[in-house]
Amino acid sequence: MTPLTQDGIEEAFVSEAALQQAAANVSKNVVMGLYDVSYVVEQMGFALTSTTLEQRIKGTQLLSSMLQQLPKDYLNSKQLEFLTAFYTDRLKDHHSVLPAVIEGIHALLEMTELPAESVPKILNTFFKHSSCQSHQRGERGKWFKILQLASQRYDNELKEMGGDFMYGLINSIDGEHDPRNLDFVFTFMPDLIKHFSLLHLAEEMFEIFACYFPIDFTPSRDDPSNISRNELAAKLSDCLVASPEFIEWLVPLALEKLESDLVEAKLDSLELLRKAAVNFTSKSISEHFDVIWTALKSEIFPGGGNSDIISAGLVLLRTILEQAYETPDISHSYQTKVLGTILIHLSEVNQHLYNPSTAIALVCVSGDPLFASDRILNTFLLRLNTQSKIGDGEGDKTAGYNEEQRLKVYDIIAQLFKIVAIRDCLEKLNRTTCDQIHADIITVLRVNIEADVQQQNIDLKNAALSVLTESVPLISEKNRALLYKVLIQLITHDSLELECIELLELLGALYPIEVQSNCIDVLIRNFAIYSNFVKRKIFRHLLRLFIHAAFTSRVLDLVWHYAFGQNIPQDDQLLALEAVNMLLSSGDARLVVDLQNNNCLIAKLMELALGPSTLSVPALEQIAIAICRIEQHLSVSEQYIIVTEYLPQLQLKSAANLYVAKGLLGRLHQDISLDDFFEWLLTELTQQSLNGNDVGEDKEKLHTVARQLLCSVVNRMDGNEQNHSNLNKVVMRLKDNIKEDNTLSVHTLAWIAKGLIVAGSDLAAGIIETLTELLEHPMLGTVATRAFEIIAMECEELFLPKVEILYKQKLFHTVLAKLGNKLNAHSENYLIAFIFVLKGAPHIVQKMNIEKVGPLLFKSLDCDHTEMLYISLEICGRFVAMRDEYFLRHLSHLIPRCIQLSKYQKSMKVRISALSLLHDITKYPTHVLLTYKLDVVLELAAALDDNKRLVRNTAVRTRNAWFLVGTGEDN
Repeated sequence: MTPLTQDGIEEAFVSEAALQQAAANVSKNVVMGLYDVSYVVEQMGFALTSTTLEQRIKGTQLLSSMLQQLPKDYLNSKQLEFLTAFYTDRLKDHHSVLPAVIEGIHALLEMTELPAESVPKILNTFFKHSSCQSHQRGERGKWFKILQLASQRYDNELKEMGGDFMYGLINSIDGEHDPRNLDFVFTFMPDLIKHFSLLHLAEEMFEIFACYFPIDFTPSRDDPSNISRNELAAKLSDCLVASPEFIEWLVPLALEKLESDLVEAKLDSLELLRKAAVNFTSKSISEHFDVIWTALKSEIFPGGGNSDIISAGLVLLRTILEQAYETPDISHSYQTKVLGTILIHLSEVNQHLYNPSTAIALVCVSGDPLFASDRILNTFLLRLNTQSKIGDGEGDKTAGYNEEQRLKVYDIIAQLFKIVAIRDCLEKLNRTTCDQIHADIITVLRVNIEADVQQQNIDLKNAALSVLTESVPLISEKNRALLYKVLIQLITHDSLELECIELLELLGALYPIEVQSNCIDVLIRNFAIYSNFVKRKIFRHLLRLFIHAAFTSRVLDLVWHYAFGQNIPQDDQLLALEAVNMLLSSGDARLVVDLQNNNCLIAKLMELALGPSTLSVPALEQIAIAICRIEQHLSVSEQYIIVTEYLPQLQLKSAANLYVAKGLLGRLHQDISLDDFFEWLLTELTQQSLNGNDVGEDKEKLHTVARQLLCSVVNRMDGNEQNHSNLNKVVMRLKDNIKEDNTLSVHTLAWIAKGLIVAGSDLAAGIIETLTELLEHPMLGTVATRAFEIIAMECEELFLPKVEILYKQKLFHTVLAKLGNKLNAHSENYLIAFIFVLKGAPHIVQKMNIEKVGPLLFKSLDCDHTEMLYISLEICGRFVAMRDEYFLRHLSHLIPRCIQLSKYQKSMKVRISALSLLHDITKYPTHVLLTYKLDVVLELAAALDDNKRLVRNTAVRTRNAWFLVGTGEDN
């Protein structure tokens, strides 16, 4: 043990680092029991009581730092009492000593055994002999932490201090200006105010916070505390609503600042009042409601001011009304005053006060659903009835005007019903009023219902359906009887496409017997006579009812009959198969499995596809999709059984068998090996891929299906010698065909390469080499570029179970290495192929190789190949948007070429991309852009007259951005 001597202590005073090291050593020895705290204080006495101010400061700093590093439960009450007496006495010392004293007091208050009676002594002494605001920011911050600790742990003792504590607290905070300290004060003071009685000092406490309102603070970029103005404002408002006594001064303060021209001041005032409404009683708010509403009206009722202020004002009004809901007298008083202002304007739909009135009306409904809704609905009903009478006598012109008005009113009524439903009051609304509104709506739905689409107001009918959908439980039996007839007419209309699905579903949930007899049975009974357009609508509507047990069997019977029945017309069968896929795409895995288990659905689909009847390709596509969707929800063992049972039966030379294979293999689990079928699948799929040179649409689809299956099979193959040998045979066959200029073989080879590359197989390198050589081929060069696009592109419908990490990066580097110098010295096809691969490479890979890639991108922009130009512009755009330094150095080439491409008449997409790239270039430093500004602005004038609207819009945006370069507004 090193003795604690005066010389050793004085050595610690030479620097801050030495002092902290000495404090750490002393605290360590105290904890080890080598020193006692009283011994330490005794040895340091010469410094603590020195007549030299500097020594007293250093001594107190050393003692305080040592105490901070002791465990919080180490010192006992007697030791802490002794130290408290010392530090309390030190509070009377010179102000230069006080920072170290405050640090020591903070350490003492953190000690678990500190005697409670010591805390008032410390605080009273500080309040009497020192002023918090006379200290530096750091010491003030520590004193605030002391006050927080004391209020949390010694509340009884502080309450016994009475007004002395509260007065000292107010004086400590009053005048604080540092945002970091204010952030801390605003954080802990709300709880303190709620916990302690303010006595006669309530107004003084309020004023120390009111002086900061509204917060005017712009954070410094260099401030590590990262305090924002909005955070400070939110915490300040919490302080201002911390005591119910503050309401007397809070409302005048908020309303005074609401009159400010500053948006932030208005928003802060509205938010302060909102918090007051939440924290204070409705009775206390009611005394001030008249002045609040008067001030609020001027902000939200004209409806033409700042949207943020209007939104905040509506939130405030809704909060006040919602808080008053539990006190009916106050709530009805509020509602009467607000509704009395706006109801008259709800009758004037085309007036400018209609929109703000409707916004306030919906807020009223949110606050008191029944009281407000009754008055608002009656106002609308009176207006609707009046319009009906006017419409009967004024002819078409007035009727059209009424439709426009009704559309606006129906939108508001639908929102009203939705809000009331959320507040769980929908079925308590006045039934008589609702019946009349529903009758009016059903009448509107029936108007011109049999006419052509052009003669109907689709928007109005959709709005009417929305009202009914939001208020289904309120529709009376009489109105429902009329509604069912209207729904049948809407669903079976030969050209009208209206969304009745949700309405029918809600009716079915509440009134299943009625819906079954009045809708479902009618639609099913007459299904055969409807057009395909109507049949598709019927399927969509009925499938939403499938989840209701009352309708499940009827819906399924209809779907199964037309999907798998005998002598069904192909159009009907296709519609039914689409319906099957709608069921399977519901996202409910249990439903899919149940449909398979209860109906042997895969077996039915297979039987249909492979049956004696020849199905169209669209029908086969639906069957393949359905098998895929079912299979991917089954267990691995179930998938294996299905595949091994059905796959050997297929003859892949036919379209039906090929699509069934697509269904079976499309989403097959990666753990299921196909080694037993691998050679057969390779041979059959390759043959189908090369089958004929027809260019018909169906033939192209079959080729695509075969190649995608081939890609998937190759991707999932096990890497054994037998599989490699079989694959090599197929590749060699394709290469031999390529020698005969067979374009189909090139495409097939590309899909095989894609599967191998994604799986990370080394076998892909040889195929890439072959395709690279073909880029110079006079007949197959263009096809070879397409092959590289196939390899690099994303294909959502293609399922490749084996995915090598970073395979895109590997493909990029492989192709870059294979092409090498050929990119500059040979035909344009090399560049096109590389750009296709570059498009699929991650941006980080592009950026890491920008010195190699950049010149190729610029070269590609000089070519006349539409697709390559578009891809290159998109890649350049991503770099420029990030203000990449490489492109900054090459603006002299990029800007002129973009200007030329903005006039590229072969493609609108290229012109738009070039203009967008020019726009993003304006984000580069102004001094660099000024050289080009005049030329760009003049050249872009031509694009302003482009024959495509989207190009003109982009040109205007880009030219404006260049106009602003150098004006100080370009950021």
